[in-house]
Amino acid sequence: MNITELLTDLAAGTNGIIRSTASKFSLTASQAFHLLSIPYDGIPMSDLALRLGLDNSTLTRNIQKLEKMELVKRLSDNYDKRIHRVVLTQKGSALLELIEEQLEEQNANILEKIDLDAQEHLLSVLEKLSWALECAREKL
Repeated sequence: MNITELLTDLAAGTNGIIRSTASKFSLTASQAFHLLSIPYDGIPMSDLALRLGLDNSTLTRNIQKLEKMELVKRLSDNYDKRIHRVVLTQKGSALLELIEEQLEEQNANILEKIDLDAQEHLLSVLEKLSWALECAREKL
């Protein structure tokens, strides 16, 4: 297998796990990805759009749905009122915690299938891969 095939398989597997977890909380996979991508102190809409690979209008529609569910809210930035930051509400934070617990269980189940030597290097390799993917997205 080449790197493209492996990344595709990895993405499909990860998406499946997130989709399954999201459905337990009556969310779509997309909604779960949105929640998982919002840092505890919030994120500007344009940065979130870049992180998720969405155009601004699509992100706005998605965030509006999450606002109706009372999971997120948009706040004007303290320094530049033109910038809107997306932050989790208390309800959104509580739900995210439950989602993350479920995903941690899934991760533990996955890691049980990988020998300890490989687990030691996995985090380092994944961090480097994540950084490289971020660099590649910025060039698009």
